[in-house]
Amino acid sequence: QKLILDFRYYCDDGTPSAQCRKPMTEIPEALLNVLSNYNIGGVILFSENITDYTQLITLNYTMQQHMKNAGRPPLFIAIDQEGGRVARLPDDMLLPFSGNMAIGATYEKHGTSFSKSVAEHIGNTLFNLGINTNFAPSVDINSEPKNPVINVRSFSEHPHQVAALGKAFVRAMQSTGTIAALKHFPGHGDTHIDSHSGLPQVSHSKKEAMTGDILPFANIINSDMPPAMIMSAHIQYPALDSSTLTDKHGNSQIVPATLSRAILTDLLRTQLGFEGLIVSDALDMAGIAQFFTQEEAVIRTFQAGADIALMPYRIRNKNDIQQFSELLERVTTTLTNNKSESAFLAASLKRINDIKQKFKFGSLTKVPLESRIKAFESKKRGVNSLFAQQRQVDSALAAASLSLLYGEQNLPLSVGNDNLWFAVMPDAARCFAFETAFEAAIKNNNLHPTDNNIGNKRKWLTCVPLTNIPDEELINQYLTRADTVVVGNITPLHAQYEMRGLDAKESLQHRATQSQVNRFTKQFMKQAKSLNKTVVFAPLRMPYLAEEVKNDVDVAIATFNYGVTIHHPNMSSVDDTISADNSQKSRVTSASFEALMKVLLGEQEAVGRSPVTWQKPVN
Repeated sequence: QKLILDFRYYCDDGTPSAQCRKPMTEIPEALLNVLSNYNIGGVILFSENITDYTQLITLNYTMQQHMKNAGRPPLFIAIDQEGGRVARLPDDMLLPFSGNMAIGATYEKHGTSFSKSVAEHIGNTLFNLGINTNFAPSVDINSEPKNPVINVRSFSEHPHQVAALGKAFVRAMQSTGTIAALKHFPGHGDTHIDSHSGLPQVSHSKKEAMTGDILPFANIINSDMPPAMIMSAHIQYPALDSSTLTDKHGNSQIVPATLSRAILTDLLRTQLGFEGLIVSDALDMAGIAQFFTQEEAVIRTFQAGADIALMPYRIRNKNDIQQFSELLERVTTTLTNNKSESAFLAASLKRINDIKQKFKFGSLTKVPLESRIKAFESKKRGVNSLFAQQRQVDSALAAASLSLLYGEQNLPLSVGNDNLWFAVMPDAARCFAFETAFEAAIKNNNLHPTDNNIGNKRKWLTCVPLTNIPDEELINQYLTRADTVVVGNITPLHAQYEMRGLDAKESLQHRATQSQVNRFTKQFMKQAKSLNKTVVFAPLRMPYLAEEVKNDVDVAIATFNYGVTIHHPNMSSVDDTISADNSQKSRVTSASFEALMKVLLGEQEAVGRSPVTWQKPVN
């Protein structure tokens, strides 16, 4: 009951565990037996486990029905659906929305309304799909500009703002029947190492911790609807626990929060009064796995006070099942032989049972599978469908979060036969999305190319992706013809999977680095400015670069969102399609780019306010 496992891949053909990449979309008997034989508490799903809503509902129903038939408690069926850049469900099932920092940018004008509406849509959709636990929201305070893992996953750099938005998110999420899990305690925002790849350390004092990183957790815990779960962070926080332990390499390490009794029990459970479930972050992440064995990690996180160990062991084939059984036996023996821990473990099990009863996890199997699928279908179709409502919220959030950093006096811009645009974007997906937004904007403004010009709307705009640094001669050619230049920038650089597979494979083999992209961006805008072009800078992720390029930019607008939606022809929510490239009949859109074009052409104002300080302080 104290384990949540991932079955992302499973191979029953003898493929070695490390090489297994067959997505588990239909659970085999061997894995069902793992769940019931060992009385497993839950499963976490990833995008690899999901193809469409019928398959997903069937998968979840099958697992819950199996546990019911075996006389076992219902499962936590969990997912990471924060919104923004962390979203496991496909776009046609649930839009990812613009994410937490975009929500933070709406706070001054709209308060917590967008946090509430986004959480409601996420929670309702997950609940209808049979997912009862969402590892969201992230209430980390992004106080480190170079943070590689949190950045736009944070609502803000301001603790009270994060607390207010996180509280609204939790209340709305849990009101749908879906558990919310605050993360990452005691705060992952002031780190410059990703705990997926290393073990970060936060150097704040205890006072700074309590008034900064920990304040959102404390405020939400003490609200009228506290979170059912809080997830730990794989970070060292010496001001909260400076004790050390010896890792598997024989080196002394400051204890990470996930393994710290001082942090999870003394601080979170006792001092802050949290009565819900403490879940570890994934124990297979490098922040833990490169320093501790699987057995050590599970035992130590339980002894520290965690109720649930998340992803303690990867099961990819039948051999892994046998090794998991042996691991579980060793862990159980170690914990149960320590009589001083027995009350600790009993209290933990009671908390798990209480939460499962409170959120009525057993209700999924009370409705027949066919009825659940039909119910989701009916919610998905029609004018007032779930998807139509999501798109309305998505568009409204994108418009409300757009933040004008400088250059208001240079708006609006013009487009047409006498004003050609040239854009450089981080990759092909962003180019396609910007082109779609551009086309919609000129259509809305009744602009039509004349035959004696170029004769093609798309030619009013040329967009070049920066997957590779483009040839200087090509850039000069486009730049000479253009009147307006738009530069989209993603800093920190996004992951390859976020490029959505629209770039040529050969271009990915020598993908430009962060430093190469930013160096080109600065030089390009300086060149454009020297040629008297109108230069627009659009930071799509973090806005800090806007200060460095200010002398060469006319207008800077931050979106805090670089997500795109790919509408395939078989998506029932899309009536028309255009060719995004020569091989794929699909439409690539971005609500943020659509809002950006409207601001640039004077159709609406940018009313957002950056939730992070991007200007350098004045001495």
